[in-house]
Amino acid sequence: MNQTRRTQAQRRAETYQQVLDSACRLFAKKGFAGTSLEDIASDCGLTTRPVYHYFGNKLKLFNAVFDQMMVNILESLESVETSDPASRLSQHWNTFLDMSDDSGFRQIVLVDGPNILGHEKWINSLVTEKAHELFGSMPAASEEEKIQQQLFGRMVIGALAQAALMVAESEDRELAKKLAIKLVNNMLTSGSNTAKQ
Repeated sequence: MNQTRRTQAQRRAETYQQVLDSACRLFAKKGFAGTSLEDIASDCGLTTRPVYHYFGNKLKLFNAVFDQMMVNILESLESVETSDPASRLSQHWNTFLDMSDDSGFRQIVLVDGPNILGHEKWINSLVTEKAHELFGSMPAASEEEKIQQQLFGRMVIGALAQAALMVAESEDRELAKKLAIKLVNNMLTSGSNTAKQ
């Protein structure tokens, strides 16, 4: 009986992941508005019943897809190997920009994410929390300097999301990416120096 239960649990987990993977592909290809739960169910070879069972509705499924994207981003950012907070921020930004080359990433994270889930979702995401941790880990000589760094961090995080979207939408993404990397690196350097004054 335990073996039967385990097998059923495995089947449920596999079906859940199958639906999530299909939703990731279709939302990336057709966008939130152009994708229906019927499309996702058909892509999985299922009826819509298990889709509703595991995710409730289209918005909740998209929310799960967005969260999965955040986990993927975080895993990529964790591969950055440097202990200096400013260097980590710069390398994280470069990694994030590289991800914007992927059309699915652009559609789900940069376009549909803020429009469908609201900016609060991005502000409270795992990736944003990681960025705040990095800003918070920068050396500060006083409480005032610490607050300045936190303020600067919040402003930069919002600006980076907009910059990534602009790069993603640019006709010459390579040029836009190079300029964005240069601009943000200069901003991080000058912002860090300003916080120390």
